[in-house]
Amino acid sequence: MRRGKLRRTLNHLSGRSLGKTARKQRERSMVRVMAIAGRVLGLAAALLVIVSFSVQAWRVGSANYNLHREIDQVEDQNRQLSSDTVKLREDIILSRNPEYLVPLIHEQLGLTKPREVFIEVAPQAQK
Repeated sequence: MRRGKLRRTLNHLSGRSLGKTARKQRERSMVRVMAIAGRVLGLAAALLVIVSFSVQAWRVGSANYNLHREIDQVEDQNRQLSSDTVKLREDIILSRNPEYLVPLIHEQLGLTKPREVFIEVAPQAQK
């Protein structure tokens, strides 16, 4: 680093080495630059806030959609389980009825009562 370079740079930036009109012109341009920089910074901050809110709204909406889909699936599963429960209760009630069980035993297990002959007729083959 050259000796005195920092001092010369500070003097140059502060406008000490310039004349009165050049200094005022530099101050006006610095004020304009600072105003523009302030506006740009304000716009960037506003844009950042808007983007942040948009991203959060998207995440919440996506999570909400997924939850509703999951709720629909669980409700369908509950309906299916309820209908299965009703069918199983009917099967339990029917399993206590001998009039229902005897044909079922004959058809599925092929069992017969003593001195009873079980004849199974095959359907005719179609031509």
